Amino acid sequence: MDITKKLNDILVSLFNSVLKMEEDAIKNSSNHNLSITEVHTLAAIGTGKAKTMTQVAANLKISVSTLTTAINKLVDKKYVNRFRVPEDRRIVKIELTEAGIEAVKEHEEFHRRMINDVLAELNEAEQEILLNSLDNLHDFFKRQRIRAIKGDVPVKLGPIRLGDVTIPVPIFQGGMGIGVSLSRLSAAVARCGGVGVISAAQIGFNEPDFYSNPKEANIRALKRNIREAKEAIKDVPDKGLIAVNIMCASKNYEEYVEAAVDAGVDMVISGAGLPTSLPGAVKNNKVKIVPIVSSARAAALIIKSWTKKYNRVPDAILFEGPQAGGHLGFKEEQLEDAQEHFYETIMEIKEEIEDLQDCPLIVAGGIYTKEDVQKVLSYGADGVQLGTRFVTTEECDVHPNFKQAYLNAKEEDMVVIKSPVGMPGRAIRTPFIDRVEDGRIPPEKCNRCLTPCKAEEAPYCITQALINAARGDIEHGLVFSGSNAYRAQKIETVEEIFRELTT
Repeated sequence: MDITKKLNDILVSLFNSVLKMEEDAIKNSSNHNLSITEVHTLAAIGTGKAKTMTQVAANLKISVSTLTTAINKLVDKKYVNRFRVPEDRRIVKIELTEAGIEAVKEHEEFHRRMINDVLAELNEAEQEILLNSLDNLHDFFKRQRIRAIKGDVPVKLGPIRLGDVTIPVPIFQGGMGIGVSLSRLSAAVARCGGVGVISAAQIGFNEPDFYSNPKEANIRALKRNIREAKEAIKDVPDKGLIAVNIMCASKNYEEYVEAAVDAGVDMVISGAGLPTSLPGAVKNNKVKIVPIVSSARAAALIIKSWTKKYNRVPDAILFEGPQAGGHLGFKEEQLEDAQEHFYETIMEIKEEIEDLQDCPLIVAGGIYTKEDVQKVLSYGADGVQLGTRFVTTEECDVHPNFKQAYLNAKEEDMVVIKSPVGMPGRAIRTPFIDRVEDGRIPPEKCNRCLTPCKAEEAPYCITQALINAARGDIEHGLVFSGSNAYRAQKIETVEEIFRELTT
């Protein structure tokens, strides 16, 4: 038996059969004047609240102009209402009429009957086999779509371009605060051709005036670390870039961005919220700007906002999945579902940015081995970001006790905690976390470091807990980590990690 021909015949026949059944169902319904495409358009509008044209076009993965033509016909056929929002007449929304709602319900009923008829012919074991097989097939076709976008290139780390800049090895080292990724670690990563990232989060914690003048201490330390890192790699051939990670939630956010640019940083990475003001704070078009997103929708919002307000688009998109360390861009109840759709989200974001020139997609969250790297690349990533893997390196700036906490950790020690700023955070269980779970630890002092945090309500001071850990006081410290921290077995060098991931 020629399995290739057989499979091809089945797939083609299956596609045509479903299409014909759908056509017949529409012809025999009260909505016989609709095409299949029009029915699918009605389904994308949905039976709930009115949507904008942009939202529906994004759901259908078509342009707004193409959708407009379809909507004009559906309005004429009285399946869709189109209206301008009274508060802002520039915004046009669309919603289904009663006839449109009925058409969608009939369409959904057709699919329900079809699936039930299929399942009725199979026992439980056969249903499971069918589901797994179709899931794998669906996955394959999505990867083929990504291959069409990226080009048929080998699944390996190769140079990527961000506009006029080339990154020799697209490995980003995650920005880890407080005091975990500073000048020494970032320079070591850039020396290997990657992107070394300095975390700006309370970076001045060792400055003598940190508690009395936190902003000035942070700016001073931020500039010094950037300049030290740049100086350390100035004579290195084929070097990468020095970047800084600055959280949107930081108080004095824009001043920190301006300070980083003034110190000569190559790239600003920003998350913990949507960095809508980042281009305005950077000003300098030579400095690369990279937003951290958790979904294709967030990427689209950033692109739209930056284009409209600043006539600028991201130089790269950084997607952080739910297995990343530190603050996570998901609500706690979303984590499991987000991980289940992790690879699908990679593909969705890749499709969202495919029209942007020289805008690579960098993926983070749970990436530890070469196999992890290759898998996300196969789904559309152009590069990767690793944080946890770089903590247990000789070059990492943090206290040895912090590194030892990683080496001592077991899989069951990986926990998700509630941060005082309202976001979940991933960390290694310590005695401090045990005490927080038992009851509130009132902050002794407050530097007002994070805008959303209210000291009078906070369960603990996250800044002080992170500082304690960075200084080696694990007993009273918060040790942020990715989900794979327990896999660390030894202290290694940055160069060794690069060699393992790229050869």
